[in-house]
Amino acid sequence: MGQTPLALALGAAFIASAHAETLPEFVGETIVVTPTRTAQTADESLASVTVITRRDIERSQANDLMALLEQQMGINVSRTGGEGKSAAVFVRGAAARHVLVLVDGVRAASATTGEYDWNALSPEQIERIEIVRGPFSSLYGSDAIGGVIQIFTRRSAGPSVKLTAGSRGTRALDFSLGGGDAWRYSVEAGRESTDGLPTFSTDSTAFGFDRNHLALGVDGRLTSDLGLAARLAQSWGRNELDANTGDNDYRNRTASLKLDHQAGTQWRHSLTLGNSLDSYTSYSPFVPARIETRRNSLSWQHDLSFEPGQLSLGLDYWKDHASKDNSGLLDERLENTGLFAQYRFAALGGEAQIGARRDRHDAFGSQDTWNLRWGRELAPGLRFTAGHGTAFKAPTVNDLYWPLSVDGPYSYTIGADTYSDTYTTGGNPDLKPETSRTSELGLNYRQAGWGAAVNLYETQVDDLIEWTPTVISGGIGADGEILTTYDWQPENISSARMRGLELSGHARWLDWDWRAGLARVLAVNLATGLQLDRRPENSLTLSAARTFGSHGLRIEGSAYSQRLDVNGTKPLAGYGLVNAVYEYTLNQDTRLGARIDNLFDKDYALARTSTRFYETPGRSLFVSLRYQPGR
Repeated sequence: MGQTPLALALGAAFIASAHAETLPEFVGETIVVTPTRTAQTADESLASVTVITRRDIERSQANDLMALLEQQMGINVSRTGGEGKSAAVFVRGAAARHVLVLVDGVRAASATTGEYDWNALSPEQIERIEIVRGPFSSLYGSDAIGGVIQIFTRRSAGPSVKLTAGSRGTRALDFSLGGGDAWRYSVEAGRESTDGLPTFSTDSTAFGFDRNHLALGVDGRLTSDLGLAARLAQSWGRNELDANTGDNDYRNRTASLKLDHQAGTQWRHSLTLGNSLDSYTSYSPFVPARIETRRNSLSWQHDLSFEPGQLSLGLDYWKDHASKDNSGLLDERLENTGLFAQYRFAALGGEAQIGARRDRHDAFGSQDTWNLRWGRELAPGLRFTAGHGTAFKAPTVNDLYWPLSVDGPYSYTIGADTYSDTYTTGGNPDLKPETSRTSELGLNYRQAGWGAAVNLYETQVDDLIEWTPTVISGGIGADGEILTTYDWQPENISSARMRGLELSGHARWLDWDWRAGLARVLAVNLATGLQLDRRPENSLTLSAARTFGSHGLRIEGSAYSQRLDVNGTKPLAGYGLVNAVYEYTLNQDTRLGARIDNLFDKDYALARTSTRFYETPGRSLFVSLRYQPGR
C-alpha cells in the first residue's frame, strides 16, 4: 500500500479506535453485498442481480470466466482468438469499459486501457460472482455505467485436488486447502496451459496460453467486535501471439486487507486497504514494451442503523501509477477521491434507496452522480421496482497522456500527383468523463420452486471518447509532393443509447432445474443510427440440470442474433451453441466430470476485421477428476 498521508491518517485513526467484529458470512446462496455495499438477500435488492455460487462453478466445469459469464442474461462476450486472447464483456449493451470489475472489493481494471483482463482469474480461484445491472457510480465512482461485476476469491473449507485434460492440448492441475475455527484460512494454487487456436479462421498456426495462479485468504476476530479479513489473488504466465505482434508475459494481482468494527448496536464501520497490479510485457519485434498499472486504494465506510432505515457514509480513495517501459515515455500518477452517502428506508408502502456521490479526479476535476430506487410488493411474491441514476467513466491514462508518436511520411502517386502523408497520435489531457443516465422498471414474481422477472431500461451515454483524426494540410513539399498530416487524438464527440428488455425465469419441474434468460437490447450510436459493435439485438440463454443418483447432467444453450463490427461496417452472423456437462460421483470424495463445448460443432465468430474473422473453438471436450474429501 502506498504511504499516502490520507491513507496513514485514516488508518491510524481507525486502528486506534477499533473494537470490531468479523465480516458477515455468505449464508446460503442469496446474500449479496454489491448493490448496496451492505449485506442483504438477493430478494431484497432493488436492482437486477445474478449470483454465481461456488456450487454453480463446480457444476458448470467451466474452464474460464467467459464460459461462466456468457450464460448470464444480458451479458455478451467477444474474444479476438482462442484462450487467453483479448476478451470483452458487455452488460446491457454498454461498452466493455463501462463495466466496473471488483475483486474482493478492489478495483481491478487497467488504468491504461480502462478494462479488466478477463484471463486474470481461473474459475478455481473464485468463490462467487455477483453481477449487478444498472448504474452504480453513486456507490462506486467511475466505470459503473452498465453494471458492476464483483468477484470473491476462494474460501476453501478443506483440501481439494482437480486434474483436467482436454481439447487443444489443455491440461490443468489445481489444489486448494482451507480450515480453521476462530481464524479461518484458505489456499488455492494451480497451473493451466493450452496449445490454443489460430488467431484467424484462415490461419493454421495455433497460439498457446498458460496461466499460473494463487489465491490466499485469512479471516477471524482480533477482539470480540473487531474482525479482520485479508485476501490475495495473483496470476502470471505467457500468451503466445503471431510473430508480428510478439508474445507477451502478463502478471495480475489484487490484494485487500479489511478491518470491520461493530462500534455499537447502531453503528458499524469498516476500513479496506487495497492494492492491484496489471502488468503486460510485449516482445513485439517492432515496438517491444512493458505497460503496467499499480493501484493503491482505501475505502472507509460507516453504516448507521436507525428507524426507519439505514444510512451509509463513506470515502473511497485510489492512486494509479501507469507506466510504459520504465523510461519516462509514459509515467503518470492520478488520484481520485470520492465521498458517498446512501440511505435505505421505508417509503410509500415499500422500500426506497437514495444515494449521491462526488468524485474529485486529478485530470478533470469533480463529477457528481446520484441514484434513486424504489420497490413495493403488489401481492404475495410479486414486487414492482423503479429506478433512475447517473454514472460516469473517467478517461483512461492512454486517452489522456499517450505519448506523441509520429508514423511516416508515406509517399504514393495518384495520376500526376505525388502525396506524402504523416500520421501522429497522442493523448488529450483536456478530455471530459463519459457520462450516462439510466431509467428502469422491473417486475419480479417468486413462489416456492419457481420465479420470473421482467426488466425494462433505457441508458443514454454522452461525451463518448473516440480517437479521431484532424487533417492538417502541409502545403507543397520541396519535391512538389502534397503534404498532409493526420493527427489522431481522442475527443468527446459521440453519444449512444441502449434500450432493453430482459425476461428471466427459473423453475423446478420434472426433477430438473430450469433457467432461461431472454434479452433484447437496441444499443445504437446516435450519430450513425447503427447498432454498436459486437452487441446482438437479441440473445437467449437456457439451461437444464438434473441429478440421477450418482450421475449429474447439465445442458446449456445460447443463441444470438446478427451483430455488426468494424465501426458498424461489417456483419457478424447470428449463431446458436449447445454445451453438455456430465458428472459422476465415484465415491463420497471423488467426482469425474466431462464438459463438451459447442456440442454440434457450429461455425461462428465473435469478432472480425474488415477482411478476416477471428477463430473460435469447434467441438471441445474437457475431462476432469476432483478429489475433495469430506465435501
